[in-house]
Amino acid sequence: MKQELVRHVDAGRRRKVRRVRPLAVAPVLAALLLLLVVALAPAAQAASKYSRTIRDGRAAARALLQQTGAPSLSLALVSNGRVVWRQSFGYADVDAKTAPTPATRYGIGSVSKTVATVALMQLVDDGLVSLDEPVVTYLPEFQMASPGYRNVTVRMLLDHSSGFPGSAYGSAMSTDYWPGYLDQVMGTLTVSRLKTTPGALSVYCNDGFTLIEGIVTAVTGESFPEYVQGEVLGPLGMTHSAYPLEPFADGSYAKAYSPDGSANPREVVNALASGGLYSTPTDMAQLATMFMSRGAYGGRRILSAASVREMGTDQTVGEIRPTVYKAAKYGLGWDSVTQPGLLKAGFTAWMKGGDSSDYHAGFVVVPGQDLAAVVQGVAPIDSGKAETLCERILLHALVDRGALRRLPAPIPAVAPPVKAATAAQLRAIQGYWAGNSLVLKAESGPDPQSITVFTLGPDGAWYEMVAGLRMRTDGRFHHKGSAASVWIASAAGRRYLVIRTASGGFYYDNMPLVQKLTAGEPLSKAWDSRLGGVWLAVNEYPTSLIWGSGGPLLQVDDVPGLDGYVLANTSSYGMQIVDADESDTAALMFLQIPGFGSRDENDLVVEVRGGEEWMWYGTTLYRPLGSVPVLAVGDNTVTTTPEGYAEWRTVSSTSLLTIDAGARWRVYDAGMNVLGSGTAYPAEVEVPAGGYVCLFAPAGTGATVHLEPSVHGGAAPAEPQASPVIPVRILSLDDPALTTPAH
Repeated sequence: MKQELVRHVDAGRRRKVRRVRPLAVAPVLAALLLLLVVALAPAAQAASKYSRTIRDGRAAARALLQQTGAPSLSLALVSNGRVVWRQSFGYADVDAKTAPTPATRYGIGSVSKTVATVALMQLVDDGLVSLDEPVVTYLPEFQMASPGYRNVTVRMLLDHSSGFPGSAYGSAMSTDYWPGYLDQVMGTLTVSRLKTTPGALSVYCNDGFTLIEGIVTAVTGESFPEYVQGEVLGPLGMTHSAYPLEPFADGSYAKAYSPDGSANPREVVNALASGGLYSTPTDMAQLATMFMSRGAYGGRRILSAASVREMGTDQTVGEIRPTVYKAAKYGLGWDSVTQPGLLKAGFTAWMKGGDSSDYHAGFVVVPGQDLAAVVQGVAPIDSGKAETLCERILLHALVDRGALRRLPAPIPAVAPPVKAATAAQLRAIQGYWAGNSLVLKAESGPDPQSITVFTLGPDGAWYEMVAGLRMRTDGRFHHKGSAASVWIASAAGRRYLVIRTASGGFYYDNMPLVQKLTAGEPLSKAWDSRLGGVWLAVNEYPTSLIWGSGGPLLQVDDVPGLDGYVLANTSSYGMQIVDADESDTAALMFLQIPGFGSRDENDLVVEVRGGEEWMWYGTTLYRPLGSVPVLAVGDNTVTTTPEGYAEWRTVSSTSLLTIDAGARWRVYDAGMNVLGSGTAYPAEVEVPAGGYVCLFAPAGTGATVHLEPSVHGGAAPAEPQASPVIPVRILSLDDPALTTPAH
């Protein structure tokens, strides 16, 4: 569906260039004098004030690389508008043994949202956008299947309370830039339901920020990247920050690597506002300085002080909250405006984490102390580890400058004394629970006071997550020797299992993890017939990362022991539960968990094409794996659909294929592991028995695929050997991964 942005704003309100307003003369002179004094001070003198912080931070950074095996990370500490420490670790290019420099770019994932929010708030400052105006005012073509979409405001896009399903991961990440992503999101929303009432609760949502791109373009007449470059990155002097619209020069960015040690192609996040920016810690330090200077930078006004303050205000007040979850007190663009570790020490801090497939980042600003820390790294470092390192650096810096007497004391890893649980308390925790890519079962063992929690793997088996949970005197269930606990909270007629962990080792936070499930009706014959079925993606952008090994699959399963639900299992979304009670052709998203627990939900929708059941999940359309045509010996004509969908073919024995034309091809083995890909034609490839070839070509065009049996021989297996979509990983209550959501 074509979604061309409507230029509906009066021409007199548009402007190609936003004039960055100078500050008043007296403050400018004062700022210049201050900068002169700072410039004359030796850099070593500024760093020496934080010498203990730097020593500890270096040790922590090196330990993080060693623990994770990540190739590199880069960081910066900002104090009073100045970078007092910046350093890189590891190799930006492992093969060449090249170390990162201050100019080495890293993808910053969702930390990009802070930049997008600045761009939007500039338009608020200029009177061109109102935070509490409906989105349809600026994007009249925006619509959804639920009539409540008209009540979604601009503010709700920025604070995750829009009620959108979450994230359109289809073609969201690729190896070259795809300009059609915003149109795809708008088109998908047209047929999507709201999962919550707009403004009722905040659940992490990338698609809201994608719509910010559309609003910026509609109001200014410029593309989103053009506007951000001209009005945010340029004025802030962020010269090494850019959206990956074009290839970067080799050596200008840190490389990421596959498990086999080979370098990955440069990653592109097509959701630009939500997660597409590449930057450096030094550049992000300049953004932090602007925030700490209440919107001013270099003698110019980038944002009003009121807009900076609004960004740093808790937007979740008054929403449905079963508990106080400090790490998800969303601001505008910020994950939390009460970063829990700094709050424990008595300081207000704003925090944003970022994760993509290859890159991860943490960005924490302590506005009242004019301190900030930036950490950027390559996978398998994640945003939680990056934020924890930021937190550690900032706490040590506060001690070094005398604002904090000592580091917070760690919480002892002990549980309170046991207390007998009532029958009602045991009933409350027992049963089935579900959250984002997580299904749990809690039950009593031979000892009715002891609770065991199991997690469902994508293979349909239950795995023990934690045993021996007992009620304690604090009213929570703990297992022996752990400060982590779970308890039951209620809100808006739903029950939530809340996990309370000693995050960072010295403070508690409460994360609503999963929602209680009630049994439905037994699955209908239609849904029962689909269980165990596997479908293949057809409409992803040709260089989408979803085409990687195991990626283009959708698998449908049930929840063992619980009627009424099915699981949609994909590499992008993980294992998501949907309600199959309402319809034979659509299983519906239903979870409503504040914070991160019900992010990225979608309806699983059946579409009949040519007498076959195809599946929509999110923005991706899947065809049945079992009916993929088998190539015959000799010439085979393959014609793409009018929509230009990818064409799948399989072989019954190991074969040599010659493909005469097209745009791209990929070859997979029977377990859906990628064996090769290319864009050159004619292409000659060997496909093993039971393997697949996926062909990409312009809509309605054809290709001839010539098949000759291979001398290697080998017959296909009797059944398709699709590997599990995601690996089994069992988390404990103490595992930080359980309470460290991706951003």
